[in-house]
Amino acid sequence: MTITICRADELVDKVKALHPAAVLSIEHPGVKPGEHGYTPRLKDGTPQMILHFWDSEVPVENGPDREQVKRGIEFILPYVARGENVIIHCQAGISRSTGIALGVLAALHPEETPEELINTLLAIRPQAAPNIIVVGIVDELTGRHGKLLKAVLDNPQISAERAKAQQSRAEWYKNNPEKCPPRVKKLAPPKP
Repeated sequence: MTITICRADELVDKVKALHPAAVLSIEHPGVKPGEHGYTPRLKDGTPQMILHFWDSEVPVENGPDREQVKRGIEFILPYVARGENVIIHCQAGISRSTGIALGVLAALHPEETPEELINTLLAIRPQAAPNIIVVGIVDELTGRHGKLLKAVLDNPQISAERAKAQQSRAEWYKNNPEKCPPRVKKLAPPKP
């Protein structure tokens, strides 16, 4: 079994080279072909699921949600469990895709410690900076009781990569304000 994690602009070449059994794509909500955040549609018959959520580590409209993370893991897991090769990608192949890949690994290997799962993820994608909201959802879905989330937050390599990813995100949105995710969700109504 091989999980390959890549950027959106690498997908077509990776599919041609690796002939994966399935592809899980994650794109920005509402993007049109050719726009930043759009994922290539495969025309070679490879099963492809496309999820649509922003790469935000604060709650936003159309941000990471339980339903989509669960669907993505459930789509890829049977292929990986059978030892087949899969590709998981998002725009940069760093945050949303690595969060989902960590979920697949956690579901596939419930006996492994969070640290072992993180080491496997980093062996697959050394620049992994899993989206922390996705990791929280994965932690809950796989019954890790906060341990996977804590291990990700405590891992120095992932912490450094997450800081780089956050800086890159902030710079991109500063230069492209019209493409920012919708407003941050209110977690609780304001007190009178």
